[in-house]
Amino acid sequence: MNAGKNQPRNSGRGLIVIAAVMTLPLAAASLHAGNWDVDGLNGTLLASGMLVSAPCVLMPESQMQEISLGAASLMSLKQTGDVTLPVDVHIVLDDCPGGVNQADDRQTMRGGLWLSDQSVVRMTVTGEPAADDARFFNIRGASGVSLRMESPDGALLVPGMASQPLPLTQGRNDLVLKAQLWRNSEPVQAGEWQAVVHIGMEYE
Repeated sequence: MNAGKNQPRNSGRGLIVIAAVMTLPLAAASLHAGNWDVDGLNGTLLASGMLVSAPCVLMPESQMQEISLGAASLMSLKQTGDVTLPVDVHIVLDDCPGGVNQADDRQTMRGGLWLSDQSVVRMTVTGEPAADDARFFNIRGASGVSLRMESPDGALLVPGMASQPLPLTQGRNDLVLKAQLWRNSEPVQAGEWQAVVHIGMEYE
């Protein structure tokens, strides 16, 4: 996933861990200055983590996902444009800033999608475009169908194109994408299929 344009923000939680790691040896040295070479009287603490420059933290369960669209009958995909039932894809972000002073009156937003103090994100989904219609994603295996993806606001996610800005609330956000098969104009051939797409995020 791509990090946003925002400047890196310090994480208080991460700094506390680092400070604790540095002060433990000093405390131990003051109490047991003469025992560091004695087995059973000292130990080692290893701490690790990550500081990210993006304003939100992408949760581990969203970093790599495998979804199944199940078995689809050819009878439900007879004509070009027919689709299967969509499957949810959850992109969970945490520790997002802003969005605490949202207006209740939509008129005060003057037709905008978000307020000036509210964070937003654009999603870009990349993958191999379908040969007959570049708005959809190519699949490997079966033929006659393409992968169609939809953003949380119901708009089509076109390969390589950024979505419209999606407003974020303060704290945790669960952005739900939709994935489904779309009947294209090629001859249909049944079989197992797979597709790989990458989702990048850019914050504003």
